[in-house]
Amino acid sequence: MFLLKAISLFIRLLPFKIALSLGEMLGLLSYYLFPSRRAITVTNLKLTRLWSNLQINCIAREVAKSMGKNIIEFLRLPSLSQKRMNHYIEWEGLEHLENAFTQNRGVFILTAHLGNWDLIASAVALKGYRVNLITKHLKIGILNKFWLSYRAKMGINQLYRQGSLREIISALKNNELIGFVLDQHTKSTDGIIVDFFNRPAWTTPSLAVLSQRYNVPVVPGFIIRQPNQKHKIIFEPPITFLQPRWDGVYPPMSIRGTVAQQSTNEETIRYNTQVYTNVIERYVRKYPEQWIWMHRRWKKERRA
Repeated sequence: MFLLKAISLFIRLLPFKIALSLGEMLGLLSYYLFPSRRAITVTNLKLTRLWSNLQINCIAREVAKSMGKNIIEFLRLPSLSQKRMNHYIEWEGLEHLENAFTQNRGVFILTAHLGNWDLIASAVALKGYRVNLITKHLKIGILNKFWLSYRAKMGINQLYRQGSLREIISALKNNELIGFVLDQHTKSTDGIIVDFFNRPAWTTPSLAVLSQRYNVPVVPGFIIRQPNQKHKIIFEPPITFLQPRWDGVYPPMSIRGTVAQQSTNEETIRYNTQVYTNVIERYVRKYPEQWIWMHRRWKKERRA
């Protein structure tokens, strides 16, 4: 823990551009030092059938460099002030988040491991919102403790996936923000199958279940690294539930901002989760170099 804090202090003392260049270099180095992760990245990119081999290799290297820069910025989080945030972060669609809070039911943020996802939570917290994140424990204990401590310093409250329902309900009653990262593989015992890049992917239904049960607006929110190494945080209009249609027919997936309930709750949850996943896919398609392709998103499991 002491060593990690010392490294973080060293990184914060470096000029910003030099620190980012160091992160980019270390990220690229990891690309060559960890062939198993490189193989997963390349394989996942190939599964989409969207890019040529040359493009895939280029994207894979950019993914590694992006991760390196994310780590550097995470280590610098304690020095992120309102002034620095205003200089490095541009906001788009913040009114959608603000309008969602006027309903006084809390707000769910639909997001992904795209761009610097820890930075979006910290920036929103600096804006004065009470931020909660649905998270999980890292396998390495000391890294988990360090990671959670830095989030806590930024005013982010951690809610673990298991056993946090009471805390979630309490946060919603207090009209707080709860972030859901919905782009990771979920065990078949806990998830449902939706399509992600036209491939079946086990995904948690929790966001759809909670949004339906407590009538909470779901606001898509993502952070994108810009060519000048600054960031843009984008919020889209809320995705809300509608009453069931009498004929039980699904509306077109292209309709933005609405999700129709169906005659069976299981299909309603699956449909909603698919719509959420489609939003994530749209951003990943546009910014593939900023997503975590080294994650085994399409693990094969038996259907529950």
